[in-house]
Amino acid sequence: MASTGESPLYRDIFEVAPDPIVVHDADTGAVVNSNPAAAELLGFDRTELVGTHVGAFSPPGYTTEDANELIRAAVSSGPKTVEWAIRDAGGDKRWVEVTLKRAEIDDRTRVVAFFHEITDRKDREQARLERNEQLTTLIDNLPVVVFTIDPDGVFTHSAGKGLDSLGLEPGELEGVPVFEVYADYPDIIEAAETALDGDEVRVTQEVGELVFETWYRPLFDGGELSQVVGVSRDITDLKRREERVEALSDATNELLYSRSEEAVAETVTGIAQRIIDRPLAAMWAYDGSEDTLYPIGAAGPATDADADGLSPMGPGTDEHRIFHSGEPTVVEDYGELPNPSSPETPLRTLLCLPLDGRGMLCIGSTAIAPFDSDERFLLEILASTAAAALARVERETELKAKQTELERSNEALQQFAYIASHDLQEPLRMVSSYVDLLDSEYGDELDEEATEYMAFAVDGANRMQEMVDALLRYSRVETQAREFEPTDPAEVVAETLSALRMRLDEVGATVSTGSFPAVRADPNQLGQVFQNLLENAVDYADEAGVEPRVEIDATEADGMVEFRVSDNGPGIPAGSEKDIFEIFKRGGAHETAGTGIGLAVCQRIVQRHDGRIWAEPSETGAVFRFTLPAASEVDADE
Repeated sequence: MASTGESPLYRDIFEVAPDPIVVHDADTGAVVNSNPAAAELLGFDRTELVGTHVGAFSPPGYTTEDANELIRAAVSSGPKTVEWAIRDAGGDKRWVEVTLKRAEIDDRTRVVAFFHEITDRKDREQARLERNEQLTTLIDNLPVVVFTIDPDGVFTHSAGKGLDSLGLEPGELEGVPVFEVYADYPDIIEAAETALDGDEVRVTQEVGELVFETWYRPLFDGGELSQVVGVSRDITDLKRREERVEALSDATNELLYSRSEEAVAETVTGIAQRIIDRPLAAMWAYDGSEDTLYPIGAAGPATDADADGLSPMGPGTDEHRIFHSGEPTVVEDYGELPNPSSPETPLRTLLCLPLDGRGMLCIGSTAIAPFDSDERFLLEILASTAAAALARVERETELKAKQTELERSNEALQQFAYIASHDLQEPLRMVSSYVDLLDSEYGDELDEEATEYMAFAVDGANRMQEMVDALLRYSRVETQAREFEPTDPAEVVAETLSALRMRLDEVGATVSTGSFPAVRADPNQLGQVFQNLLENAVDYADEAGVEPRVEIDATEADGMVEFRVSDNGPGIPAGSEKDIFEIFKRGGAHETAGTGIGLAVCQRIVQRHDGRIWAEPSETGAVFRFTLPAASEVDADE
């Protein structure tokens, strides 16, 4: 090994130094010495390494001349440093930093190369570089705009696919003040100024026809604003979807107040055009008797927004077939259909939505324009809503017809009641009057049998009078009723007992009452129910030779109050529990006076209050129950 010209101590240090060291001739650049660490790193035997040039072990692309030029520069102008990527003896790639320094050894000028391994650092730098490249690639391809603004409001960076929608290239905004680019958008300027003042901002902004959701975040260095980082997301389609959903919600609310097929069609076709921009939205209603769909409403220039411009869809037409299939169908090109109902209509793509057998909704355009999945989904929801609205209109129409018929029936009943109260009662009064005359004029001359016949005639006339009066009361349950109001049943029961006091005392009847929750009722009619039930209980018990005992109580559950009236009379014959509520029907044979209409009146009154009344079998008498609506807290406040 060549001498270093230094003391043995320095030679020992040279030999044992852990970092590789190579000594070069300053003139030729050849290796004149190396330590073991250098030989091991470069994969040479030390003796082989002496006399070689850098080109023998330099990285690819780095020549001996390049190295010699650097060696000469180290001699003439001071230390030089270069980074190398080399392959070690095992073939692994390793990075070294080589520092070249001039040295005088053995009275000769040498250049000493100190090798310092930087593989870990270079690996970290490479990883960081790759991450930065990945991040840059990610940002460049994200559907957003990423930008930075310096403290003066000048764009220093702009990237992201979101720039495409603005017609900008990455970096195009850089160097331009935000106040200049968006001078016509005060809300953007205001948001940027707020961020430059140090406040984080999240805001929705409109740029032309586009809508962006933007986040501005100020960054600080040493307490001073260094820059504002911003991210903008194009939410135009999202806002459009929100508007479509809102339109559907509006349709649902509006359709609640549509009272005809035409009103439903007007609302639905208008909403359809708000959901998607197509020239035609029209509805047809199905006439089952003619197996034909007739137009009931339209919107759009293709029909001048008038259903009169549309044709019926009869048997044999393509639309008629689609309707009966019951499936939503897209017609790619209306002009190519073999049997369209309106061949003259300038339509191409058409979506037909059958409405549960009640009609069909059609949405179309004058160009080939496929419906996307969002449009299909929203329009199918609209069609379901329209079908439900048509069904409700149909039910309401039927209900209105029945209501009209019921009103006619009630009018006829009122006319009958008038006849019963006037025309029928006059002949009865005549019969009674003439029988009384016969009795007064010829009573002494009549035998016992004739007198009995006259008594039968008077009794029949009186009973007929009672039946007419009872029927009149039955008819007046609706015609002479009062408005419902919060009512205390205890007061009504007390008034009823007061009115029946003489009869109760006469037969020694006992009536016990419990607690009564308040109800919403017509107090007079509730009194009629209690009076009829009490009179029946007292009369039938007295007829059976029993001292009458009646119990009245009530309980509340699920918004209804259930009343219970029980007695100790003969009870109700088995199987008659429902019959006794029919007009002129009585439970069993009784000697007591009565028309058999009292319970029918009770039932009609209870039903008017949306309640129900029924009788229950009992071994100790009769039990009647009926329900009425409980008074609410709002009623109580009234």
